[in-house]
Amino acid sequence: MPQTAANIKLRPFILNDIDAFTQAVNASLESLMPWMAWAHPNYQPHEAESWIRFTHWQRIKVQAEEFAIVDQHDRLLGGAGIRFARHPGDFSALGYWVRSDAQRQGIASQAVKALLTLGFSRPETRGIEILAAEENLASRAVAEKCGGEFIGCRYGLIVLESGAVNTAIYHFPRPDADELSSLVGH
Repeated sequence: MPQTAANIKLRPFILNDIDAFTQAVNASLESLMPWMAWAHPNYQPHEAESWIRFTHWQRIKVQAEEFAIVDQHDRLLGGAGIRFARHPGDFSALGYWVRSDAQRQGIASQAVKALLTLGFSRPETRGIEILAAEENLASRAVAEKCGGEFIGCRYGLIVLESGAVNTAIYHFPRPDADELSSLVGH
């Protein structure tokens, strides 16, 4: 399990997270709904359970690693994950969200850095990307703060409730051996 700075850690979602996940989503709708198609008013526990069970299936199939972002008291602060490339040469992809009352504290950046380390620990990972709606300035700031190279915008890679949007693309190329050992060492 990836470790991050002292105030948060990433751990796999567990079924005991259903209520906390549901509450976090419902408490954060104002910041989630513009950018996350799955977020909607009155998000229900059965939806959280379905997502958590899906993350277990993805882990078993080695398709992705999805984690709860939790504080030192195991309070759920959000979620972050990496979807592994399906074909050689493709990029793996990172995603993240942080509950409204925990935003602007560096939590997403810490989670992204931990996931970059995890992703590049796999020798087949050529590169990792973050996709964010062009207007999602908070998510874009996280990608930039973590060292992502802005590649440009492309229409339609993200589809929101309102339809397809321009998508900002950030790439993290595979570090060289020295950079990788210092990344993994932290």
